[in-house]
Order: sequence, then structure tokens, then C-alpha cells
Amino acid sequence: MKKIAQKFSAATIAKRIAELGAEIRNDAPDGEVFLIGILKGSAVFLSDLIRAIDGNVGYAFIDVIRDVSDTQTAEAMEIDFLSHFDMAGRNLYLLKDVVSTGVIESYLLTQLNQRNPSAIKLVALLDHTDLRKMDLKVDYTAFEVGSGTFVGYGLEAEGRYGNLPYIGKV
Repeated sequence: MKKIAQKFSAATIAKRIAELGAEIRNDAPDGEVFLIGILKGSAVFLSDLIRAIDGNVGYAFIDVIRDVSDTQTAEAMEIDFLSHFDMAGRNLYLLKDVVSTGVIESYLLTQLNQRNPSAIKLVALLDHTDLRKMDLKVDYTAFEVGSGTFVGYGLEAEGRYGNLPYIGKV
């Protein structure tokens, strides 16, 4: 097993997710909140966040297939909506495990905006600002991080460590 330094404990993550849920509900106090998780890294994040938001909350997933030969700056090769749903008039929240370059997120936000949502916001579990290539606004961030590879809480490195209850740095 690689040496993993714990960055955010399970308790710290749970507290921050509860805070994000309250912030998002406050942003859309009377309307439906619709979470769109980018697979596969946002699955655990989405499952906890959806339970932290009171009221009417729906969700769906998008699968982004990337060129895996470059794990730091890979750009989207193909995007699949795994369920078809009407986005018009909805409050959409795009969930990403780690926002780094901003290339994929910028593209997705542009595509989703063409479907006439009431609002669309970007929510990051980890915001990796030092790798940003695009001028991108992350509306909600659980944690800001510097360079490195992060694992746990659904984040994997080489298909491992996603089951850790905390977020660590390899």
C-alpha cells in the first residue's frame, strides 16, 4: 500500500457536506434542486450531498470518457448522459469530484446551459486551482487543495483507495 497522508477526515467531510447542502438549499429555497454527478468520482459525493439537502431534490449522472494517457490535464473525449431528463426551468448543480484544468467543466456548463435551465452551478468536492487552464467559476467548493493526487471518499488512484472514508494525499 502506498503511503497516504490524511488531508480531510470523515468527520470533516461530513460536516462540510452538510454545510454545502444547506448552502444549496438556501440558493434555491422554494425550487427543485437537480444534481448532475460526473462519473465516476462524484458518486459518493452525490450520495451524501443529496441527503444533506432538504426538500425536492432529483439527480442524474453524466459519464465523461477521457484520454487516460494524461491523467493531469486530460480533456473530454466523449460525454454520455446516462438518463434523459428535461433540464428546462430547473436549478441544476453540476457535481465534480476534482476540478483541475476546468476544460471539461467549462464544456459541460456550456452544453447544459443550451438546455435552458433556470440556473446552473458548479459544485466541486476538491478544487485544484493551481492546474486551471480556463477562467472558471466554481460556485460551491467543499475543499481547496494544492497539487498532488488525492484518494478516498470515492476518489481513486489507479483504481484503488476509493473506499477510504477520508480524503488523503498519495
